[in-house]
Amino acid sequence: MGLSVVFLIFFLYQLSCSSSIFLCPKHQSISLLKFKETFTINPYASSRCYFRGQKPYPKTSSWNMSRDCCLWDGVICDEMTGHVIELDLGCSRLVGKIDSNSSLFQLSHLQRLNLSWNEFHGSHISPEFGRFSSLTHLDLYNSNFSGQIPSEISHLYKLQSLLLSTSYNTVQRLAAHDFRLLLHNLTLLRVLDLSGVSISSTIPLNFSSHFTTLVLGHSELYGVIPESIFHLPKLKILDLSINYQLNGYFPKTKWNSSASLTDLNLQGVNFSGYLPESLGYLTSLNNLFLIFCNIWGPIPESLSNLTRIEYMFLAGNFLNGTIPSSIFSLPSLTDLELSNNHFSGKLEDIKSNSLLSIDLGNNQLQGHLPESIQNLVNLTTLDLSFNNFSGSVDVSFFSDLKHLSSLGISYNSISFTNENKVNFTLPESLVYLQLAACEVKELEFLRSAKKLEHLDLSNNKLQGRFPDWASSNWMFSLNSLNLSHNMLTSVDLTPFQSLKTIDLRSNSLQGSLSMPPNSTTYFFISENNLSGEIPSSICNFTSLVMLDLARNNLKGAILQCLGNISSLQVLDMHHNSLTGTLPTTFRFGSSLRSLNLHGNKLEGKIPQSLANCKELQVLDLGDNHLIDIFPMWLGTLPKLQNSND
Repeated sequence: MGLSVVFLIFFLYQLSCSSSIFLCPKHQSISLLKFKETFTINPYASSRCYFRGQKPYPKTSSWNMSRDCCLWDGVICDEMTGHVIELDLGCSRLVGKIDSNSSLFQLSHLQRLNLSWNEFHGSHISPEFGRFSSLTHLDLYNSNFSGQIPSEISHLYKLQSLLLSTSYNTVQRLAAHDFRLLLHNLTLLRVLDLSGVSISSTIPLNFSSHFTTLVLGHSELYGVIPESIFHLPKLKILDLSINYQLNGYFPKTKWNSSASLTDLNLQGVNFSGYLPESLGYLTSLNNLFLIFCNIWGPIPESLSNLTRIEYMFLAGNFLNGTIPSSIFSLPSLTDLELSNNHFSGKLEDIKSNSLLSIDLGNNQLQGHLPESIQNLVNLTTLDLSFNNFSGSVDVSFFSDLKHLSSLGISYNSISFTNENKVNFTLPESLVYLQLAACEVKELEFLRSAKKLEHLDLSNNKLQGRFPDWASSNWMFSLNSLNLSHNMLTSVDLTPFQSLKTIDLRSNSLQGSLSMPPNSTTYFFISENNLSGEIPSSICNFTSLVMLDLARNNLKGAILQCLGNISSLQVLDMHHNSLTGTLPTTFRFGSSLRSLNLHGNKLEGKIPQSLANCKELQVLDLGDNHLIDIFPMWLGTLPKLQNSND
């Protein structure tokens, strides 16, 4: 026998030995294929994975018996026995149900199971999950399970990570007793995410000291947060947000978790007290969310120690005093949200080069806008609306902020000017612009802004015709337009294809009523000088929610089709010169909440079809020429308010 033949035999022997080590038992291959067959692949499922930086794809589509199951996508086997010990089907576009008879539960050696970000609508978490006695990681995150979470989950004593979070369009419950049992039994837990799960319980006093991640947001928790949570030595992420019946107290001394805590989200939890200096010990903190926490007093200077913080959200509280200048010097800070508080005084120079978003709206800040804002060349969002800032601000102030997409300086004492109409316009990147009550007189500074979606120029000094170039610039982008309380005489709405909300109240608009696109949902054009009849094209507005045509000079009949628009909630045409009879076409299931036709010239009787409007709260037909006795069926409308109330 030649030497080459000997080597070939030896190679084939080694290959057969190594392949036998990884050989997947046939019954496991069959179980996996049966599990695969219970689902369909939907190309639109798992699309939310993109927001998490993951690309969804159907991992099971390549599974077949021609290959060892240990080589299948998402499957990992024990190197010695060949048993499937890990199954990762996260973001796999799976759609279907998992019931207690599923072949999944035949994979008894599983140590890690990831079914996250799929769509198992109608599936309950089966008690059979409790059979995976070797399981250390279970991830069912946002896969649309519903119903009661079984107590058998608390039998998985080896679990280190448990993710059962659900989206807010599904209802998943965990009994208070099972919640306490879970925390008591699973002493090795490091990661627990039950956000969105209805628990309706207090937080137990004793639980695993190994926790690195504890997420219990939107879980209907109540009572008092045990202070021991803040002293978990390895805790990195704590999220107890949106539990409005939950109360808490910040530790006044150094937190045991201060060296490790990176994310703290207590939004909506009632702390009802001052911000403690002890927050300054959280030197590893990246994200801080203390929104609507009922906290008051000044921002402690110790927060200047948070040199790693990127997101600082302290909105919707009762914080007061001046904003410390040290906040604007934090080297890593990208997003600062301090809106809806009681801060006063002048705004200090902003020295941070990292800031991308600043929201200080709804405070009592005063003085001129600091010139240092002009140096924030990476800024994307700036909202200073509803303060007491003063002085003249030229459009050139923002000329270097090339990435600015959202700007709000409404309702201050600011005069927004455009002294150099040739060289300076607002950035092309603008999407949201709020300049209400800023003494704006013309719109040339917006010629370069071609991506606008929301524009608020209400309570200004605009006159004459709304410029024609605006429609060519924003024909397909503009979604919301507020030009109310100006002196405009003409606005052509026809070219705008994407408008949903339009507010043109209190102008000097003349001529016939200009109709917006059919997709409009909110249309306010009251208190103008419009005349003529209501165009029949309004019958095409099948998504209309509010229609306000009050206080004009409109004539003719009220179109019958208005009673057929099931989405319509508010119809206000009071103080016009409308004639004819009321619409008789109000349908069962109507959403109408308010109908005001006061001060017209309407005749006839009150149509009995109004009895179909079970949501009706306000009905005003006064000062017309109606001839009718009081219809007793009006008393059957459950929400109709008494005018004497």
